[in-house]
Amino acid sequence: MQTDTLLGTTLADHEPLKLLEQLSAGLPAATLRQFKRVTRLADADFAALLQVSGRTLSRLKGGKSRLPADLSDRLYSVASVYALAENVFGSGDGARTWLAEPQHGLGGRRPQDLVATEYGRAQVSALLRRIEHGFLA
Repeated sequence: MQTDTLLGTTLADHEPLKLLEQLSAGLPAATLRQFKRVTRLADADFAALLQVSGRTLSRLKGGKSRLPADLSDRLYSVASVYALAENVFGSGDGARTWLAEPQHGLGGRRPQDLVATEYGRAQVSALLRRIEHGFLA
């Protein structure tokens, strides 16, 4: 799966400078609703994942404007990890299950709890790539 599908908007994934412009301009607020619908995350988990309060998340989801650049960047980064997980496991259900369960390769932590930070996303992505290439995780 691509981030476009997860976020419900066309992104220039293969043109880094154009993608940077899109993220700097802010993703449409509808991308929050789409990502939450696809990932089936509870509001509290979704807010924690994006490092915003529940109240802020509700306000942003209901808005018709664009997200702030920093939140757009974070949402895109998180969606990229989810897209990688879906590609590795072959389905959204498989990815969601793996992301929600403690993983030995992450010290018993749940990947979805780690993807809220840049370093955590890097660790989860690295583990997914090892799994993708057949290395024990």
